[in-house]
Amino acid sequence: MIEAPLLLLAASLLTGLLLQRAKSVPENAHIAFNRYVIYVALPALVLINVPRITLELEVIFPVATAWIIFLTAIPVMVFIGRQSGWSRQTTGTLILTAGLGNTAFLGYPVVEALYGAEGVEVAVMVDQPGNFAVTSTLGIIVAGIFSSGQQKKRDIARSVVEFPPFIVFIGALILNLAGVEPGGVIREVLEKFSATLTPVALISIGLQLKLTGITKHIRPLAFGLFYKMIAAPGLIFMLYVLVFGREGLMIQVSVIQAAMPPMITGAIIASSYGLNSRLATLMAGAGVPVAAITLAVWYLVLGAWL
Repeated sequence: MIEAPLLLLAASLLTGLLLQRAKSVPENAHIAFNRYVIYVALPALVLINVPRITLELEVIFPVATAWIIFLTAIPVMVFIGRQSGWSRQTTGTLILTAGLGNTAFLGYPVVEALYGAEGVEVAVMVDQPGNFAVTSTLGIIVAGIFSSGQQKKRDIARSVVEFPPFIVFIGALILNLAGVEPGGVIREVLEKFSATLTPVALISIGLQLKLTGITKHIRPLAFGLFYKMIAAPGLIFMLYVLVFGREGLMIQVSVIQAAMPPMITGAIIASSYGLNSRLATLMAGAGVPVAAITLAVWYLVLGAWL
């Protein structure tokens, strides 16, 4: 039986592809979808999850997972990009898509199916103070540096500070420290908005996804997916298990979250900043079916080792 999250992923992407053929839909319709994701749906998700996170020293491993993967992706993609003669926009796109994982919408249900509700608590740590915080800070900085336009340092800094999800993230952290969580009707409204994040983002991806001329992007696409779903979780596994000698549920979930396919929001940001939008949509679109295989392999490896 097909799980609902996977069915929604496929249906949303297909909807975007079909809307390409609708004459009443403008060619730049994806821009409006992108802005909705960044200005509305993503901040709503942050306000729901961040205030309820328990900040303790022992969660450093899941939180650090996303930071390690992204910070490693920067020199790796820059080096490979230079050796391969890829444009700055292509390199920046790979950092954003291969360095950030779909740890929320896809990560939560996958982790719950594999490790139960206790595993989801760890998954949230990888996603919110980890993956989302990286996206809102380093992700925006990278997008500004590698964008097609010439942005000054102060403009890049301003883009981070003025990035709506970042502003909301700081506010949510303050709520966390104050011990306050959105509840009642406010929480219900936020949940309704946050639930639209993945379908709207994937519809936007579908609107931009075109298979013609895909051979031009095969090499960066293949390398980006290899890094995100094989090399990145392999790095976390070796670092946490072999170097630090850690094991248990927290480490298993951290590795599984590290193996998630490219983050849809990362592709949205790459497209919004004028990077290689074609490659970004391919990374987001192709990552999910590939992850069906790689995640199963990683789960078996972790089960045999830990």
